[in-house]
Amino acid sequence: MEKLFDIDKKFKHSRLLTIIALLSFAAIAITSIIFTNQNVNDFSRRIYVVNKNRQFEAMVSDINQNRPAEIRYHLARFHELFFTISPDPKAVDLNMEKAFYLSDESVKRLYDDLIERNFFKNMVQGNVNQTVKIDTIIVDASSYPYRAETIFKIFQTRATGKTTKLGTSTCLLEDVVRTTNSPNGLIIRDFKFSSVNTKSSLEYEN
Repeated sequence: MEKLFDIDKKFKHSRLLTIIALLSFAAIAITSIIFTNQNVNDFSRRIYVVNKNRQFEAMVSDINQNRPAEIRYHLARFHELFFTISPDPKAVDLNMEKAFYLSDESVKRLYDDLIERNFFKNMVQGNVNQTVKIDTIIVDASSYPYRAETIFKIFQTRATGKTTKLGTSTCLLEDVVRTTNSPNGLIIRDFKFSSVNTKSSLEYEN
């Protein structure tokens, strides 16, 4: 009888070890499958570009992950193009052409209004050089269309002195197809702009 109990005890012990081993193998198998899938997904997001026998790696990511940064760059680039004015009318026209690719008719209406007021003509004839410096770009990417506000300084340099204006603009942004002229795949809509003089001096320094 004692031998029977001993055999039964050993059988239960073996069964417990077998169950533990099976559970361990199952856990290892599940972990391996998950790890392998993650590696496959990560590898599938990699793009390799070969240029002149040199290999470059790029990563594919969700467009919404980097959207706020792309919006800020899009707005910074647009303001630099639209508000940078040199005494060369051809340079002004080239900047405006590039700016129009990034925006809609609301910007074109602002441009036409400035034309009617002889703004660009007076700037060119007065040999005025205008540049901008972006201070802050506030982006709300939680809703669509995206909303943004840009605060920037406008510096005007002429023979008689230098003037600084504080500019503020608001707009909506929508997704469009990415192109060479609009690499961020965004277009500015409902653009509104206002400015106030902050300083005018012969000795103003940036």
